[in-house]
Amino acid sequence: MRIFKTIAILLFSISFAAQSSFRGMNRTDILNGPIPMAFSNIISETYEIPLSQLNAQRGLYLIITPDNMEQYLDELVSFKKSQGFDVSVKTLSETGPTADDIKSTIAATLSADPMLEYVLLIGDVDGVATMPSFYYGPDNDVTDQKYTHLLGNDFFPDVFIGRFSVDSIAELVVMIRKTINYHRQPLASNPDWLDKALIVAGNYSNTVPIPITPKWTSYWIRDLLLDEGYSSVDTVFYPPTQQGASMIQNIINSGVGIVNYRGWGDANGWHYPEFHVSDVAGLNNGWMTPVFTSFVCNSNDFANNVDPCLGEALIRAGTPSNPKGGVAIVGPSDLHTSTKYNNIINAYMFDAMLDEGIVELAPAVNAGLLGLVREFPNLDGPGEAQEFYFHVYNIVGDPSVAMFLTEPHDFLILTEGLSAGDGYLKITVTDENGIVVENAFVSVMSEDSILVKGNTDEDGEFEASITVGDLSSIEVYLNKNGFVQGHSEISVSNYDSGLALIGYDLEDGNDNGIVEIGEVIDIYPIFLNNSNTAIGVYNAYADQSMAENCQIINEIIETPTLEAGESGIVTSPITVRVNNKDSDHIKINLSDQLMAWSFDLTIPIEPLILDVDFYDNFLIGEIIVEIFPLTITNYTNTQLDGLHLYLTKLDDGTTLSPSDTTSTFSIEPSSVSESFVDYAFGPGAASHGSSISYVLSIKQDTVEIFSEQREVNPYSTDNQPIIPTWYGYWAYDDFDTSYTQSPFFDWVELDPAYGGSGGMEYKLDDDDHANVQLPFEFQYFGRSYDEMTISSNGWISFELCDIDYFYNYTIPMAMGPKALLAPFWDDLEVINNDSIRVYTKHDEDNGRFIIEWSRALNGFDETTEETFAIHLYDQTAMPTESGDGVIEFHYLDVADIDADKNYATVGIEDHTKNEGIQYVFNNGYAPGAAELSNERAIRFTTEAPANYVAPLGTEEENLPTGFQLLPAYPNPFNPVTTVRYQLPISSDVKMTVYDILGREVVVLLHGQKNAGIHNIQWNGTNRFGQSVASGTYFVVMKALNFNQIQKVLLIK
Repeated sequence: MRIFKTIAILLFSISFAAQSSFRGMNRTDILNGPIPMAFSNIISETYEIPLSQLNAQRGLYLIITPDNMEQYLDELVSFKKSQGFDVSVKTLSETGPTADDIKSTIAATLSADPMLEYVLLIGDVDGVATMPSFYYGPDNDVTDQKYTHLLGNDFFPDVFIGRFSVDSIAELVVMIRKTINYHRQPLASNPDWLDKALIVAGNYSNTVPIPITPKWTSYWIRDLLLDEGYSSVDTVFYPPTQQGASMIQNIINSGVGIVNYRGWGDANGWHYPEFHVSDVAGLNNGWMTPVFTSFVCNSNDFANNVDPCLGEALIRAGTPSNPKGGVAIVGPSDLHTSTKYNNIINAYMFDAMLDEGIVELAPAVNAGLLGLVREFPNLDGPGEAQEFYFHVYNIVGDPSVAMFLTEPHDFLILTEGLSAGDGYLKITVTDENGIVVENAFVSVMSEDSILVKGNTDEDGEFEASITVGDLSSIEVYLNKNGFVQGHSEISVSNYDSGLALIGYDLEDGNDNGIVEIGEVIDIYPIFLNNSNTAIGVYNAYADQSMAENCQIINEIIETPTLEAGESGIVTSPITVRVNNKDSDHIKINLSDQLMAWSFDLTIPIEPLILDVDFYDNFLIGEIIVEIFPLTITNYTNTQLDGLHLYLTKLDDGTTLSPSDTTSTFSIEPSSVSESFVDYAFGPGAASHGSSISYVLSIKQDTVEIFSEQREVNPYSTDNQPIIPTWYGYWAYDDFDTSYTQSPFFDWVELDPAYGGSGGMEYKLDDDDHANVQLPFEFQYFGRSYDEMTISSNGWISFELCDIDYFYNYTIPMAMGPKALLAPFWDDLEVINNDSIRVYTKHDEDNGRFIIEWSRALNGFDETTEETFAIHLYDQTAMPTESGDGVIEFHYLDVADIDADKNYATVGIEDHTKNEGIQYVFNNGYAPGAAELSNERAIRFTTEAPANYVAPLGTEEENLPTGFQLLPAYPNPFNPVTTVRYQLPISSDVKMTVYDILGREVVVLLHGQKNAGIHNIQWNGTNRFGQSVASGTYFVVMKALNFNQIQKVLLIK
């Protein structure tokens, strides 16, 4: 160990420990290389790595086909390559004829190429194009999902799979043409169908009890789609409609992008409303082919004696020139699926699609199935719900279909051309409104071969150096969710000079063959003489003013003497230093002294990915002065030497004083290095739940190679409240006695049978509700309410709710009541002619409104009584700085016993259903929560503890303090106005322009943005790029639970 005056640094390398992970990959594997794009959300959650730090790329698409179908796949293979996939086709003569043979081939392919994303099987389980499958469970349900269970002993897919279940060549061609047309020209026959949907549902069963939740779920899906901007959502429900075929046919024929079914059915179709295999013939929707999501028994059983089953009939329907039906369908093969599980899969899938942007079909279905893991965590045994549904849900169609959820955008591709002189390609990508498109996936092709692929950057740009050779043109394809596939053919232009730049060699500073941040590298350009005569030596220059992401140290080279047709490499290099940690390439420009020629050269940079951790648990008020371990994990092959560490505090009152930043240290490739840093640190008087912010930077002399805001969270050994939601609600219980916000149990009996008086009685039936006016306005998560829905099942909603949710869900959860208070959300029951008695009272003397559930029977045993109450406080009685009302839950007599249905849910949730406090669910308590018991009290309030320090943002020097839509400028405007907005945290933002009649004109932005101040322009055009008329328009910004409207005036 080297001892410095005030910093002691000990470096050692250790091997990364094996861990349970995605496909057996450790964190180093994930961060050091590309990962399959289809699994990026799963990987992000598994490893707790932000999506922005993952190098998600298109991987391998494996097609397995009967030999007699292979020759008809060329069009599909070329299309999948244009989407950026590497494509491999295997015939059954290569794999072997059995399901086990095929699975072994898939496993071997995954072993050879960890970027395998999707598998597509060609053929039905019988007939002229036989493609076998597996069978699961006591009912022998057909399942392709067993093909995806390749690593470990779990039932989660290691690849995603779908099937073109066809019995003829014609049906195969139909499926291929539908798939391609859906992505390349979906609006060719009708520009207004993808933002419309059809929701079909039936509360029906041929045995009792008759389910009621399919329609509930479908109402929720309808409202969700409308909230997300769908122009219309048609519904066909039973009751009242039994014979629904003609209505369903007419709506599909008019054009809808999504068709969703919940209810009762079998392989022959849906009942009720009835829509069967025979009714598919009545469709005439042409190229307007929707995605069908059929959450109902047996509808996608492609091994059934009913052949084709409903799913197969819909996807096979039509001819290559006159298609109809759908482009893909998801549904189960089992005949006895359960309503409560199908509801969850349906809800989680649509939430993933619309809220998280997971729109490729198989990943979206997987997100739906993962909802079972969250909502039914105990049902994880063999044959139980989780395993069962992960097996029986299958996809007929391309599993990578990128579903359009509204009218898609178009790409505009700008290029500076492609010269045979240097093969330098630069494209700039915008949408139809001229707004740059970040993270569009680019596939550059020639003659069905991928030359290069990658993503556009934050400026919508993509740069690459291509070996042009004798190519006359290249094909550029652009792909991004929510966009029609873009395409541009770029001609290769001749170059006047006889000299061409055809490549380079390089020597890097640490001889690992990788260009890295901070590294000095020597670049040796390779030239070709394309002329008919010899070319002598030229002096060439690398222009610093045209260099990107590097500093040029040696700018002069001599080109070699070259005979006609000869190539050669320079002997003295250009020397540069990489100086931008946030870029994936460097660019240099070479020109001769007479400017007879000029070449651009791009060279990729190895992204540097570090994790930096140090001791961050401090008692409140504690100041520690000692040597602390600082652990730096290098997930890449980059060697880092001569490094300096800098720590900068951001919060007043915090002690942070490193005593020396002059000593240097190194970090080895793919290793963990532990540095011991001598500094004094303390959170001061900051309270529990605070986030003490500082910036940790690592520099290599003047080049910053790492910088990140970090937080330290002080703790206390006393009882503590539950830390706040983003909005600022805390949860204190009566054990948190060291806080002034801690409540005390204060039971006010309202039931006259137990000595109460003065209350309004509501006798509620099983799964019933009452809408009640509040005696005062109550602000909750920033919104004011004057009424509420009270449910018999132990919850209230400030947004009126006609659905009597009795299954309790997690918090937050997309489905369920909005603006929720759940003092004891469980299935509370009524016996015979009895009722659930709920009482309300305005206690004016104490400025509160009381809601009591009195002696309600727990549905677990129908004998245990639950008695609890909500107290809502007026601001005059209990004011808060935010103006949000104080909420208390009081428990007189409770027993959380409903183990079969995940016990009870206790907590609060906002109107967007994106945030809340889950105090307890399934008997699992939040940190700091006291267990439910008699005479327990819980208070929810926006009043933070004294000395609470909130986390800071770092993107802007002057940090935003909240969401805000700033004034547009100029306003009035012609032809362009700039809309500015600020975000206090990284958020999903939607910015939409509406006309004076409330019609959507254009979506300016819908995506994730970092904290800070941003701007976006509107050029007075609609989503089709057409100029709109003069007049008043409204810009609407939505982010988390924030909404703001701004009026702008277009004058022509």
